[in-house]
Amino acid sequence: MSSASPASAPQSFLAKLAPMAAGGWHALGAQIFPGELSLATTNTVYRFKNGVFQGRARKNARTFECPKAMRALRLIGFLHDEGGLWSLSPRWREGAHAVLWQPGETDEQSFLLTSPTRELTIEERAPTAARSVNIKIRRPLPASTTRIHNAIPSVVTPY
Repeated sequence: MSSASPASAPQSFLAKLAPMAAGGWHALGAQIFPGELSLATTNTVYRFKNGVFQGRARKNARTFECPKAMRALRLIGFLHDEGGLWSLSPRWREGAHAVLWQPGETDEQSFLLTSPTRELTIEERAPTAARSVNIKIRRPLPASTTRIHNAIPSVVTPY
């Protein structure tokens, strides 16, 4: 049985990882990348809001575009080559490839990798909700209507 090396095919590596991790990527996306952020490669700037792709532009361009094929893609992390093995992490570091994923899909075509990233900028953090304390207030239980009776002594008759 031969399998493609993750170092030679990162999309293949991600497709093998997806069945186990897709639920987490979907549920945690907005929490891992809250607010608005932009990623820059050598030639392109990508924008995200709560981890969802919003648009891209060539560097020094005045407008962003949102190609139909890229709508709803989610930023799930950054892929970095660790000496022949790929490492997927939610933490950015220079040179890592941003990994964009089409939710609900797990094949190789559902992943898009950017060129190595050079910069990550947090444009606007998502507002944090005030901490709420979950207090449960319950009414006291009504008085019991069950009556307790003394046991009637039983008479034991000898045979």
